[in-house]
Amino acid sequence: MGISTEAIHRILGFEHEVPLNPREMAQDLTVTFFPRGDTALSKHVQEFVRRLNEALYKIGVQIVPFENVLVDVPKSLLLKRFFYALFNSLKLLTPGIFDAEEARRHLTLQTLWQIKGGKKIKKGITIIVIGEGQTGNLAMDNVMSFSQSQVVTILDMPNNITQESSFQEHFDTAFQLFAHHMTNIVIGVGEKKWILYNFNASHPIYPLDEHFEEILLHSLIPKIAAPLRPPKLHHFTIREHTFSISDDIHKIYVEDMIEVGPILNRTGLWPAGKSVHDLMFRSEFYRWIGGVHLDYRTGMSFGFLARQMKLQLPHVLTLEEAQKKFKDVISIKKDYFKTNNHLYLIVTIQKKHFVVPVPNVYLITQRSGADKLHMDPGQDIVKIGLEQGKMIIETPENVILKSNYKPSYDTYVMLAHAVGAAIFGAVLRHVRPQSMFPKMLEENGMALGHWHGYINDAYIPEGWHVYGIDNPPVSCSSYQSAIYAFQGKEQSFYHSIESETEYKGDIHIEPQHGTNITFRSLKELGEFLTTNQDISALGNKYLKSPYEAKI
Repeated sequence: MGISTEAIHRILGFEHEVPLNPREMAQDLTVTFFPRGDTALSKHVQEFVRRLNEALYKIGVQIVPFENVLVDVPKSLLLKRFFYALFNSLKLLTPGIFDAEEARRHLTLQTLWQIKGGKKIKKGITIIVIGEGQTGNLAMDNVMSFSQSQVVTILDMPNNITQESSFQEHFDTAFQLFAHHMTNIVIGVGEKKWILYNFNASHPIYPLDEHFEEILLHSLIPKIAAPLRPPKLHHFTIREHTFSISDDIHKIYVEDMIEVGPILNRTGLWPAGKSVHDLMFRSEFYRWIGGVHLDYRTGMSFGFLARQMKLQLPHVLTLEEAQKKFKDVISIKKDYFKTNNHLYLIVTIQKKHFVVPVPNVYLITQRSGADKLHMDPGQDIVKIGLEQGKMIIETPENVILKSNYKPSYDTYVMLAHAVGAAIFGAVLRHVRPQSMFPKMLEENGMALGHWHGYINDAYIPEGWHVYGIDNPPVSCSSYQSAIYAFQGKEQSFYHSIESETEYKGDIHIEPQHGTNITFRSLKELGEFLTTNQDISALGNKYLKSPYEAKI
């Protein structure tokens, strides 16, 4: 039995219960169908919607009539929006004092007047839209919260998508559909297949067969239940100007990021990002809403590079030693306890119980939106950390943390990998003192890379443990993605110990999202990925899914 989800929540700082399997996710969902109007629909779409309605009901999703999800907008919210818009409008009049361009991206009086009046769809409802919507009366115009509503739009299969479509063509098609329809998820329906686009930049294609209900449960449901919601700055303890990128502590990690850029550039696995300004929205008002969904970011970049900083691994105690030391707080009823503001885990290895202090961990990485392979180290480097369940973000000297200086979408995953490596690395050192991985963490830390593709099984390096293929395909930035990362790393360490095999690193597969991989350094990761062009590719080429089909 592994570490409990309750303990993992405490380690990662998650304060509410997180559903982890599709059945639990489905039972938490409430959906409504947006009024269709006179939109003409193909027979394929009509039949898909009929089957969708039946399948949602069978798997436990609550379906509510549209008129029952409408509520009056609270006057307090209207007043809050008005004063917020007034404040930002005043900022535009004083550019010498405030950043006018930054103020323009937020709600202003000009934008406020374009928000549709009347009753709104309350928070927590997923809206399913069928076909083309009417400008000014899209589902997104009718929601209470632009950032906390999920819209799923069902359309005919895009005409340009074929069996030969590249990752880039899927990528461009998906984002133009998102912008035009103001939607979080697009379902394209053909005669025998359907495609699912979301902001993970994936393009799974499924058959329309007798397994429709099961496929829906393991594809669409996780994407709705665990949506793309990046961490905001107010989720962090912010420390500005706390380190130098050229000091003895941080220089090695920054140089590794700089040196690996030209190497990884040859792989094509880190494509250029998408700018909000390049997308074809129906109006500037919708472009503003798109910015709200991205937490007022100017765009999205895909993949990340990070260096976990070296640390002194915590000393592991036997349960008997811990009971003597912490006799007043330790409990065998739970696998964790806290004393003096420090969290401790009780882990079981080969029927023996050990107590591990949860360490603080730190990573050097890049701010969201930075060009990962051609970064400006003076402006793009950021340090993130996890201190007893609390996230921190630090900036180097001379960097001002403006509101457009955003943490990565994958922050939760990075921190989960880092703290998991430190916890299990300490256990591994205790039970197998000659292991390589703990020594690596203490001497140089480790590298972590992520891209939107998968590794060819034929090229998985010896000593690397692979996990995650059977996890639900949730969005990046979700709490679930971090929990899956931690649980998979735990399983990999246990397997290494039980099989008496060396643990050199792991490959965390995020279905319909991409791959996270740990290495000694980013440079070594780059050298590995460039040894053969068949090692990896963007998209789903090397993803083994039991459900996907071909066009």
